[in-house]
Amino acid sequence: MTSKNNSENKKNNRSKLLLIFFIIIIVAVGAFFGIRLYKDYLARREAENLSDYVETTLDDRVFNPVDFAALKKRNPEVYAWIVVPNTDIELPILQSHADDLYYLDRDIDGKKSRLGSIFTQSANKRDFSDPVTLIYGHNYYTGGMFTNLHYFEDKKFFDENEYFYIYTPDRRLTYRIVSAYKYDDRHILNSFDFSDESVRREYFDYTLNPLSMLRNVREGVTLSTDDKLVVLSTCLTGGYSGRYLVSGVLINDEQTK
Repeated sequence: MTSKNNSENKKNNRSKLLLIFFIIIIVAVGAFFGIRLYKDYLARREAENLSDYVETTLDDRVFNPVDFAALKKRNPEVYAWIVVPNTDIELPILQSHADDLYYLDRDIDGKKSRLGSIFTQSANKRDFSDPVTLIYGHNYYTGGMFTNLHYFEDKKFFDENEYFYIYTPDRRLTYRIVSAYKYDDRHILNSFDFSDESVRREYFDYTLNPLSMLRNVREGVTLSTDDKLVVLSTCLTGGYSGRYLVSGVLINDEQTK
């Protein structure tokens, strides 16, 4: 009886030792893999932090959808691109080095065209740093170019569409549309000396309160003489003399990627 009990006790002790041994192994293996997992976690967090930093840095630069390299290869006088949402106006802006009216009746390839191109004149710098930049485009009965600027004659459309954008090879300029109205046929850049602050003040005040029956003005807008305006200029409909102007003030200048 005693011998049998001793045998069972030894058997139980061996089982306990094996159990303890397996527990130690399991704990050791768990600790090993736990440390590995924790180190992997720390490494992953570090990588994520670096990735977040790069992503944040890149997000400071907005996406530039325009392939300026290809455009300039086609015509080196392309220097910007304009987008007026909900008007189908997404077009290159050109400026001739030789003739201010060259693109009045020529397309991007320099071929004769009734539609012409969207263009500026030599009185304006190509970096849009002037107090007032005029951008010209035709209004044509078949559509195209700046024809659809006349959408802004409709107050509902004007109220719901506040912005247009100009891309350069490394910038996106955002303009808030402050007014759209019928104007006379004066050449604005030749008629006003915008280097004179009092002249700028007078013109900006007129922009916000034009003497025209055909006008829409953004409520609550003020302009300082340090502001930068871009004026989109096209012909009136129906063959009338004068111009239809859509004026926007620069509100954001962002680097693009």
